[in-house]
Amino acid sequence: MKFSRNDAFDCLVALDVATVFLDSYRGKKLPENLDSYFGPPEEFFVAADTQEPYTDGELIPILDDGNFSVVTFCDPLQQHFVQYFVESPKSPINKFLSWQQYLADLLIHVGESMEDDERVRRVASIVGFQNSDLLFKFFAAAEDGSYDEYMRLRDEFVHGIHS
Repeated sequence: MKFSRNDAFDCLVALDVATVFLDSYRGKKLPENLDSYFGPPEEFFVAADTQEPYTDGELIPILDDGNFSVVTFCDPLQQHFVQYFVESPKSPINKFLSWQQYLADLLIHVGESMEDDERVRRVASIVGFQNSDLLFKFFAAAEDGSYDEYMRLRDEFVHGIHS
């Protein structure tokens, strides 16, 4: 099945996501330059035939990472999420059991590129992330470790988020 932009928007509405995600579909200017971190995966809607290797006719492409390198798909029945590099449709890079887990991963990307903690907290509020304190505990714990330790802590943090 090929999914349209409207299908993706309706999926986000059904998930009851923060308005900023819907605004990205409405073409509105996003606060805090959030369009650098997510937006509609327009290429999949313009060339709907390209969706199939990723979706198996079931996963809805809902967001990309702001530059169509990584795309997030929703399983609308289970409300789970899968991310793929656009160049690797057979190898998922992330799986999230909840929207909050997706937001945890998103906020890590935001926090890694913003120096201002208050700005990161504003973004967390804007996107509806409910675990800002845990996010900053993760950042503190992961600050001085090796890459492997960082990735272990990151995985524990993201997949430890519930709801």
